[in-house]
Amino acid sequence: MKRRLKKALTIAAFSIAILLISFFIFRNTILHWGIGKAAVKIKGRSGATLNIDHASFSGLTTISFEKISLVPDKGDTLFNADSVSIRFSIWTLFIATLRIKEVDASGININLSCSDSLCNFNGFLHEKREPGTSGEKNYSLLLKRMLDKIFNLAPQRADFERILFSYKNNDVKKVLSIIEFHSDENTLSGNVIDLNTKSKWGCSGKFSQSKHSFLLNIFPLEGDNHLPLLKELTGISIGFDTLHAALNNYGWSGNLLTASGSIFVKEFKAYHKRISDDSIKVPLASFEFNFRAGKTFLEIDSTSSVSLGAIALKPFIKFTSEATKKYDLKIATDTVNARDFFFSLPEGIFDEVRDIKADGTLRFLLNFSLDSSHPEDVIFDVSIPKQKFRLRKFGSVDLMKMNEEFIHNVYENGRFIRSFTVGPSNPYFAPFETVSPFFVNAVLTSEDGSFFFHNGFNEDAFRKSIATNFKAGKFVRGGSTISMQLVKNVFLTRKKTVARKAEEALMVWLIESNRLTSKQRMLEVYLNIIELGPDVYGIGEASYFYFNKKPSEITLPEGIFLASLLPRPKWFKYSFDTLGNLKPYLADYYKIVSDFMLRKNLITPEDHASLLPNVKLIGPAKEMIVPKDTLLKQLDL
Repeated sequence: MKRRLKKALTIAAFSIAILLISFFIFRNTILHWGIGKAAVKIKGRSGATLNIDHASFSGLTTISFEKISLVPDKGDTLFNADSVSIRFSIWTLFIATLRIKEVDASGININLSCSDSLCNFNGFLHEKREPGTSGEKNYSLLLKRMLDKIFNLAPQRADFERILFSYKNNDVKKVLSIIEFHSDENTLSGNVIDLNTKSKWGCSGKFSQSKHSFLLNIFPLEGDNHLPLLKELTGISIGFDTLHAALNNYGWSGNLLTASGSIFVKEFKAYHKRISDDSIKVPLASFEFNFRAGKTFLEIDSTSSVSLGAIALKPFIKFTSEATKKYDLKIATDTVNARDFFFSLPEGIFDEVRDIKADGTLRFLLNFSLDSSHPEDVIFDVSIPKQKFRLRKFGSVDLMKMNEEFIHNVYENGRFIRSFTVGPSNPYFAPFETVSPFFVNAVLTSEDGSFFFHNGFNEDAFRKSIATNFKAGKFVRGGSTISMQLVKNVFLTRKKTVARKAEEALMVWLIESNRLTSKQRMLEVYLNIIELGPDVYGIGEASYFYFNKKPSEITLPEGIFLASLLPRPKWFKYSFDTLGNLKPYLADYYKIVSDFMLRKNLITPEDHASLLPNVKLIGPAKEMIVPKDTLLKQLDL
């Protein structure tokens, strides 16, 4: 046995020696053959041409390239370099992979350019698939291969100098210069200058190719502390004083990939017009994550943690793609002092409530789950449990102002329209008891049937909204309650940003859960500020504008008509023909609303039986509907 083993080892050693000698003799021939294959592959996949003026081996494991370029079929040259020297691990070739150990490069230009919709990098974003590469879905294996490739190709030692990265999109042009970058077994460091703004950034940290780990610190050195180029590429602007990111390790076994790491950021700020009107600012935040990927799922498990000032939370995020797609999200914060809770909220999102002073403690709990095959069974539960909670001082907005007469300002798309008093000093103000029950009940039926019974949020309506929007693949139905609409109009802007919706929800919770304003008073204010026509706000103005009567005199047909205006009040003219009669399509709306009002005993069977979908315009609205010549003919009659 020993003799056979010795013989086998001798043969193996001899074979490896022959391979190494052959490789050494024919290495340049093999190199040019490999370059040719790579050029053909790149051309086939992306349509770009790879050119290398000179390539040769130095020793057994170092390759030197000179004058490299990558030229797309259409557009400017994507990449060129004066010289690149690469040393690889020859032993990894025996396991059919390539691990780069060292890279020295200089005179590199990376140029991303777009003119209208034509970009010189499009071919690399939409590469042609090779036949038979679709295969069975396996997220863990896909991520493992991607991470392996990154760590194998990212060199343990690197030195770069004179590197330019430019991005041009029509009239926008940004150029970054990497002054220097160095990495070795113990450390990495580099400096980047934004040549447009002259801002300078630095990085430091560690990278281990063998341990599959890295630690990276990014920080501004001079000038603007917004990350260069990000806004031009994504539309979002991000800045910070320090960003720390680390991947501790990753492993793969039995089709399960696990990874852990952390992100820490100081003086973070971000802006995007769809997120917030102003920059979102977070003084200190951290994220420690434990990530898992299986064949059919991706997951941030609940052992992960997020810290946002004094708020510590445990997130659970999971996406599963098997026969159907499933989405799960759970968030639970630790119990936190109420004062610290509000103070820790990000500036730029919760500006109206960040300065609130309160006693007691709060928690935040969220549970969301949706199966694409049954979106109507979506789970969406949100709660803010409180203990001994008591408001002591409001922030920049007095949340109790609706309890007294106040001035209401109307804005549209951030533009001031008008202001008016909500209270007895306004002749158009209608106290709740003077408003026709027909109109009140029609509004409640169409807008928020459970207003007097919920705590500001209608969970069932919101779940239906999520399901409807998911099926449609776009936003087609909202889940706002009257409480939410009221807070939006009285305290906030009407811009549809993520920040505004988040602050709206928190303010609704504060008002409703602490009973800062009674339900009847909230509805009274709502009825007196809602838009019901062009520059027509509140039932007092609307009853005069359409019918030249008092709010108490509104009939059932008139009340249902006015309620139908709420989604699009400025389009009221399209509800009528040129003779001033309601168009036939409104008959369905009248039937739905009146049927529901009958079932809820809000109207009598006699009211329902005699209801006709028609109203008679008497007020100023009539002149905007019926042409003058038609009016004259009617007068002659």
